[in-house]
Amino acid sequence: MQPLTFPKLISYKIIKDKPLIVCDADEVIFDFMYSFEKYLHAKSLYFNWKSYALEGNILNNKNEALNKSQITDTINNFFMHETESMSLVEGAANSLKILSKQNSIIILSNIPFKFYEKRKIALKKYGINFPFFANTGPKGKAVKYLSDIHKGKIWFIDDSPYQIKSVKLEEKNVNTILFVGNSKLEALIKSKNKYCDHFSNKWEDNIKTILN
Repeated sequence: MQPLTFPKLISYKIIKDKPLIVCDADEVIFDFMYSFEKYLHAKSLYFNWKSYALEGNILNNKNEALNKSQITDTINNFFMHETESMSLVEGAANSLKILSKQNSIIILSNIPFKFYEKRKIALKKYGINFPFFANTGPKGKAVKYLSDIHKGKIWFIDDSPYQIKSVKLEEKNVNTILFVGNSKLEALIKSKNKYCDHFSNKWEDNIKTILN
């Protein structure tokens, strides 16, 4: 059964003589938290930085945590208005360009499907012209599907320990990089190397690891 992505992964044409890099977007390519915090402040909200999660960390000016429904609305409104204007993580665009000389690259992002076109516009604006797929939930099944049809070496880059774990549980032979360039987020991760093969906080280190 195919994983739930948009568009469907069956549309991706594998280049079998190149390694494949499956790369996240938010906090890996786009500086999500920088833009998100600015957005929250404009709405009289703030991020609490107490855990590596959205739930419990978005508070109003009365120091009350938003509930799940309010968080969903806030995230959707953020993506609706800010997706096309988000800045990049330092070194992301140039590093992907360098890596693409020897690797195929797919962008796999858990942005809601309805904002797919906005993210595609943002990627194109920065010259990041690789196949882009939106995903729902754990990314393990999507990466497992790609692994099954690719057969060759695969790298997975993501800022979420939960997504790294998801991929490793589905396909242990995928090479994983937990990439967290935001120092505040990095401080919230208790076990950086529990599931990932490599931890990184700079794109230049990702290049060295993959091209080594």
